[in-house]
Amino acid sequence: MKIHILILSIFLSACNTELRNPNISFETIPKKAQIGYPISHKVKINDLGESFTLESVAWEDSSAWLSDSSKVFIKESNIDTLNNSILLNYQITFWDTGSVIIPPLYAFVILSDSSEATILNTDSSFVYISSVLDTTMTTVIADKPLKEIQFPIEKLRLFAFLVLTLLILFTFYLIRTRDSEKISKRQFFNFNPKSKALKDVEKIELNTDSSEFFIKISEVLRKYFQNNFYIISFEMTSTELKEYFNDKDLNHLLDEIDQVKFAKKSPNKIEKEDILELLKKVIRKLL
Repeated sequence: MKIHILILSIFLSACNTELRNPNISFETIPKKAQIGYPISHKVKINDLGESFTLESVAWEDSSAWLSDSSKVFIKESNIDTLNNSILLNYQITFWDTGSVIIPPLYAFVILSDSSEATILNTDSSFVYISSVLDTTMTTVIADKPLKEIQFPIEKLRLFAFLVLTLLILFTFYLIRTRDSEKISKRQFFNFNPKSKALKDVEKIELNTDSSEFFIKISEVLRKYFQNNFYIISFEMTSTELKEYFNDKDLNHLLDEIDQVKFAKKSPNKIEKEDILELLKKVIRKLL
């Protein structure tokens, strides 16, 4: 009798083993959460036997659910292999308020006694996400009112505007108060060589010593040549100047200067006046 009972119990246990099929379960904690806080979604595959292979896992319609990472973000995921079971744990963060749905998860498992994958899947899980929750997680706290922020750039912009206004006013003041007469009387280098040379001639005094008198005449003449014709007249001889200009009055003036310089000629006052008039004539003629 005991032998029959033992055989029967062995037979029943064998039958129970064959009847045990793989199954899948899931748990989502918590069901209500604040935006930005992770939710734990655990999926467990049980009764897989001693030898099995987890081929792959996939969310149903994952392209639509995870396409916008600004709303749904899987912060962390891990898989633990236990005796005859697998535990998949997902940490999911939602960045949008309202009721959200975690879609079914499909697991493809190959068992030791099968060459084809067994497909197991969970159901959808529903979670409510709120902006701010109190300790009971049922009452939504009103958001704080917006506060206007004054940036330093606004003050800098006002300061720059005031400085610019003052500069414009000061510029107008200078334009209105400037002395146009003084500006018109300004003489620049080589601005009007003829006018400048004639003014320099008027400054030569007849009572000046002969040598100094002709030195001034030579200086006025050569400076005029330099400013008007852009030649190195101070380094040119009288002969070179004669050949360059080929002018009768200039030749006579240069001869008078050379006579005082080399022959020590001492002209009287009338002769000096004639020399000055000749110098003016040359300046007017050669312009």
